[in-house]
Amino acid sequence: MSGALLLIVCVSGASRAPGAASASPPSDPKRAEIRMKLESTLDRLASELRGATGYVIRDLDSGETFEKSGDAIFPAASTIKLPIFIELYKRAEEGGIDLERPVPIDPKARVEGGGVLEKWSAPYPVLSARQLSVLMIDFSDNYAANLLTDLVGMESVGRRLRSWGFEDTLLRRRMMDLGAARAGRENVTTPRDMAGLLERLQRGQLLNAENTRAVIDVMKRNEGTPIKRGLPPGAEAADKDGELEGVRCDAGLVFVKAGAAPEETGGRVRPLVIAVMTAYLEDDAAGEAFIGEVTRAACQYARTLQRSSGYGRRMD
Repeated sequence: MSGALLLIVCVSGASRAPGAASASPPSDPKRAEIRMKLESTLDRLASELRGATGYVIRDLDSGETFEKSGDAIFPAASTIKLPIFIELYKRAEEGGIDLERPVPIDPKARVEGGGVLEKWSAPYPVLSARQLSVLMIDFSDNYAANLLTDLVGMESVGRRLRSWGFEDTLLRRRMMDLGAARAGRENVTTPRDMAGLLERLQRGQLLNAENTRAVIDVMKRNEGTPIKRGLPPGAEAADKDGELEGVRCDAGLVFVKAGAAPEETGGRVRPLVIAVMTAYLEDDAAGEAFIGEVTRAACQYARTLQRSSGYGRRMD
């Protein structure tokens, strides 16, 4: 699979020192200066937002990482659908679920809050698990998400996440269950967990090659997300966004080309993973804009490195 950039940004009450560096910052002073300028931009964007922020941005080729509040626990909103999605395909891979088999539409799983299925009334359409997963990811359909949660089981999702080392990502309620959320059973995650999940997905460490491609292809079709709105020309993303009152988040793989036009790229792609989450927002739209600006800044940094020699000469 081609390289990808995973960008994860989260907003929370936890903090990091401004300009926090990765474990192995660039030794070349010119590279260190370019890195420092991106850190300054990210710090400025976070300080200007009226809310709490956190993120993980990692270059999957070099391992270079930018992180703020990476271990802070945030409301996952609809990014929690990613573990459900991956668990569905893992169970199919193991032979426990047939993705093409129709899933009974249980009226008790019906909820409001966006999507497609809530607009239907009996007789319901006959949809397979694969089709429901597309509705869950590309249309953020909460009804479809609840049906698939019942199919795979909350406990199964939790066990899988723990076995992979993602212990701070918890699926504890169905979608749109406000009573459970008020009782403290919020679905939660961290920027680091979500970034790590997507990094391992991209590296083929969670699913076989065919299912990895299928999952990423569905995520690429999720349109209008904050990360995708922040992409420069020539870049693409496979991501899942989420929103609740006062919360905006997005996590995905970002594929950055050296140039905006195909003839400029020479086939070179820089892979990133980006996870961005916000909380305590006074203005939800500002939270979405923040995610887009973080994405834009990270992609510009990646593109600058991708199109330059080790000495800093632009080579495209």
